[in-house]
Order: sequence, then structure tokens, then C-alpha cells
Amino acid sequence: MCCPKNHSIIIIRKCKHFTLSSLPVIIATAKDSDTDKMLGLNLGADDYITKPFSLVELLARIKANIRRATVYSHSDSSRDKIIQYKDLVINVSKYTISKNGTDLNLTHTEFEIIRLLATNQGRAFSKEQLYNIIWKEAYYGNENVLNTHINRLRNKLSDEREKNTYIKTLWGIGYKMEEE
Repeated sequence: MCCPKNHSIIIIRKCKHFTLSSLPVIIATAKDSDTDKMLGLNLGADDYITKPFSLVELLARIKANIRRATVYSHSDSSRDKIIQYKDLVINVSKYTISKNGTDLNLTHTEFEIIRLLATNQGRAFSKEQLYNIIWKEAYYGNENVLNTHINRLRNKLSDEREKNTYIKTLWGIGYKMEEE
């Protein structure tokens, strides 16, 4: 696909099941100024190659980036990333959460919310910040989507005998999990 010379390229790494994707991004372009290269790499590209380039060089760069991404993904998966909060055990690597040894069935979005809050215990997140981080979209003030997910998550985390002891509402601000 060819882009007109004056158009910008926006790099978005988005994957349905993971927060960050390890898929390598290579920019192949005719823009060869240092500013363009710096912008492309700062936007998230793993490599930047300018035209004209040989097919041999492009293939070598593709292989090198895939090799690098594979090595990093294997080193990350070799050990489980566990977050412990009260009686919750969140296994980020396996994408599971359990309470008192019982596995909970959370949706992708619910898992991402609890993972984010548990990873940043004590930090308050505004509704806008949560929406931007979890959905990776601009927030236009529609609180219903976030409120619904928070309420469902609270119901799954707490049983009838206990009140919500995990996610704290900060009225007029947003949500957080207290530091343990």
C-alpha cells in the first residue's frame, strides 16, 4: 500500500487478548530525514528502512525483528507474573484470577481493569484514564460502559456476605485499589 507523501503514519499496537503486542513493526518509507526516522521509532516502530532498499536487506530486517520478538516473548513467558492482593491471586501470564483458590470467570475487559488497578495499588485512576487505557479509545464522557464493567467486576469479586473490599470509588475522581 502506498501513502501519499504528505500523510502521516500512525502506529497502533492492538491485540484482542493482550495489552501490548510483541508483533514487530517495520516502517518502509521514502521519508529519510532524521526527524521522520525519530518520529517513526518514537511512535512505536521497531525498525525503519528507507527506499530504495534491497529485498535481501528487508528480509534480513524482518527476520531479525521476528527473532528479537520471539526471544523477548519466550523470556517473559518462562516465569509467571503473579499479583497478590488480599485473597486474590492474579496470574498475568496465564490470564487467570482466583479468590481463595477458586478460579473466577472474568471477561477480558474485567481482567484488564483488575490487573491495572492491582498493579498500581494506591494510585487513583480517573474514569477517563481507565477508559483510555483499557479500551484504547478517546473518552467522551459516557460513564455507563465503565460503570457497568466495574459493577460486574465487583459482583464477581465479592460474595453476598461481604461488601466490596477491592475496588474503591473516589467520588468525582475515579477508582483505585488501596495499598496493602
